[in-house]
Amino acid sequence: MTGLTPYLAPALFLGFAGFRLALSSGARSDPVQRYICGFAAFSGLALLVNAPASLALLEPLVPTEPVIWFTRALKAYALTWLALLAVVLISARAATRGPRVRRQHQAALLFQAVAAALFVAADVRVTDEAVVIDGDTWLFLLYTALFVAYGSYCLMLLCAALTRHASGVGPGRVRTGLRILTLAVAVGVVWTSWGLTDIASVLESGRQPLGEHPVATVLSAITAALVLCGSTITLWGGPLTAPVRWLRARRRFRALEPLWRALHRALPEIALAADPARRNPELRTAEFALYRRIIEIHDGQLALRPHLDPAVPKLVAEAAARGATGGGAATIEAARIAVALDNRRLGVVPGANTTGSDTGTDAGTENGPGPGGEDGRSTVEAEVGWLVAVTEEFVSSPLVAEVREQARARTGTGTATAP
Repeated sequence: MTGLTPYLAPALFLGFAGFRLALSSGARSDPVQRYICGFAAFSGLALLVNAPASLALLEPLVPTEPVIWFTRALKAYALTWLALLAVVLISARAATRGPRVRRQHQAALLFQAVAAALFVAADVRVTDEAVVIDGDTWLFLLYTALFVAYGSYCLMLLCAALTRHASGVGPGRVRTGLRILTLAVAVGVVWTSWGLTDIASVLESGRQPLGEHPVATVLSAITAALVLCGSTITLWGGPLTAPVRWLRARRRFRALEPLWRALHRALPEIALAADPARRNPELRTAEFALYRRIIEIHDGQLALRPHLDPAVPKLVAEAAARGATGGGAATIEAARIAVALDNRRLGVVPGANTTGSDTGTDAGTENGPGPGGEDGRSTVEAEVGWLVAVTEEFVSSPLVAEVREQARARTGTGTATAP
């Protein structure tokens, strides 16, 4: 594999380690952050050194044989950090965690010492394209198998800890992050186990390809990406999702356009901006523009209160009983606004001639019910959803059009015009 592709995984690992360290102020007090950063940093460094271009660059300065051993040692040390992370996740109390951490460090040191001894005893020589075993081939095979076994042990230990930890976490981003990390560990097991192909190569030809295998490079990049996603998922609700929020806010801003425009045409004073007719706010200001539009719509509804017809809910119910589609809360609110706009344009004030006892509805009611609480607007999200539903009914509901006609007939003012 040539070019910059072998540097993708180390860039992801090292960039992630730097990002987490900066975010957690060095991660000195949090062992979870420290071990995750350690794994990412040492994995990235190992892959960086083992890239073909890096080996070629180091060849005039350092013998390649120690570099090959050094990259394997770095990978093993990176996997040791994952085993330490598993210990932290399993051991909630620091009193029981300390001895387990020490035992894990001792096991790691023992592995590194045995691996180094096997590598030296195998008498490895590096050519331009391969690692050649001039000494005992079986010692080198044992060295490779030991590395694969140690790496798989560390990863499986973490996989068990993550699965156990996720079972005690409720639904949400944290559990999703743990599951993504579990998937990263599973891919990491395959990546580490790919070293078994080196054993097959040595048995067949007595040599091992130099550098990272193309498949191993891809697996390392996938592992790095999954670790990055799983470890940062709790941040996705913040700056990382801002563009999505902006796009959604702009779509909803446009969705409220018909209702807002009808109110603004009748009541220009509700506009809070110098350019109220602008239909496409800038992406970064879309959320603010949406909030402003909601306020303007509410101001319009308040200004229409004297013109609300208390008979509208009853007319909607009667029309729905006759088989007309709709009749829900959003339909009633849309009909109230549509009829009130007609009444304002014609100077009709229903409350001056009609009492609430005639219709069973109070003419002074501000707005109809909506979703999410007593007034349906316990959150901004619920409020936007409510107004979008009202706008859709206001624009396209045949029942709203029918109620407008009936309201006009009741007041004797003729045929209503389109909103």
